[in-house]
Amino acid sequence: MAGDTAAASFQQANASLGYYNLLLGPTAWRFSSGLGLEYNSNVQLESSGSGDPGDIIIRPSVNTMMHWPVTLKNSLDVTLGAGYSEYLQHPDLSQFFINPGSGLSFDVYAGDFKINLHDRIAITESTYENAGASGNNRNLESLQNTAGTSALWDLDTGVANLGYDHADYVSLASGSQGQQPDTSSENIFVNAGIRVRPELLLGLEAGGTVITYSQNAAAKTTTSPNALQESVGAFGSAKISDYMDVRLDAGYTDYQSDSTSTNLTTSDTSGLYFSLTLTHRVNRFLSYTLTAGRSTDLAAYGQAQSYYFTRLNPSYSLFQKYTFSTPIWWQQGTRVYNYTAGGAADYQQIGLGITVSRSLTKKLSASLGYQFVDETSNQNGLAYTVNIVDLNFTYQF
Repeated sequence: MAGDTAAASFQQANASLGYYNLLLGPTAWRFSSGLGLEYNSNVQLESSGSGDPGDIIIRPSVNTMMHWPVTLKNSLDVTLGAGYSEYLQHPDLSQFFINPGSGLSFDVYAGDFKINLHDRIAITESTYENAGASGNNRNLESLQNTAGTSALWDLDTGVANLGYDHADYVSLASGSQGQQPDTSSENIFVNAGIRVRPELLLGLEAGGTVITYSQNAAAKTTTSPNALQESVGAFGSAKISDYMDVRLDAGYTDYQSDSTSTNLTTSDTSGLYFSLTLTHRVNRFLSYTLTAGRSTDLAAYGQAQSYYFTRLNPSYSLFQKYTFSTPIWWQQGTRVYNYTAGGAADYQQIGLGITVSRSLTKKLSASLGYQFVDETSNQNGLAYTVNIVDLNFTYQF
């Protein structure tokens, strides 16, 4: 949006409906459906020797996108992807899900300002993607909802961004399975940068989070204490070439828990944070994204943890109609607090996978994938190995 010309072209692009299946008045709708078949060798992420934890999962789903250009400057977008996971051997794990990325977004433009109002919702399973989840917190439904607003001020020589979000983590598990309390957080952030050169942006950033667990006063001293997190740092964003972009954030973060009992083990949660993101299109056959860093934040069921991470996601277009991806990732972390006499729960997770995708017809596409995940820990509840094979079909109406 830098300058009147860029702002005008962006507003005109937002007013364009683009591809759609159904046109209702000024709104454009896009529909698709999916069917996934998955074999998971360890659906509850149990340690070795725990019997036969494997299962076959069937996942039908539907996806809807709506775009409404309210005016030439304002637009409303709604996205919803939902479905059902049917576990054939463990029917008690069957559940509805809402894909991450579902929600609504409303953009308002006023001069050099862009104001965004949003609400994002997801209902997911706590699988290996939440490396700090263990025991009864695995493969249970959890609802995550984030509602907030942000204001972006973009000029030719600089940019400033201010935002606020309210986030809820709600356990949908029934009975005694839901061990972790529900969590809510209030988050505020601000950053501002100056364009040192047209391709280089440097600036400062800061943020604060208030974390509250819904539990009675007696339980609060032995399970999950309320907390305050603050951070301050700097960032840089550069376009190295037409095919390579990089961004680096780094600073200091401090996670302060409420006073707790001696039964609750806490770890050092003050230190440096950093995040590196590199996107590179090598040629028409190969592109990749590399991310790495250190962070302290909320994970499954609002469980806080500090961790280092690296993820490499290459994408190959070696053959006509076929695309390949081979993601590789590593994560090593410590749960911020742990109710055990054994000390803090440290873990290390490594994973790799391969996915082959192909368009079968103009509207039907398919993908076949495999993933291997191995997690080790000083606690048995965090140590497991899982193999996943999945076949997915998507039909675009």
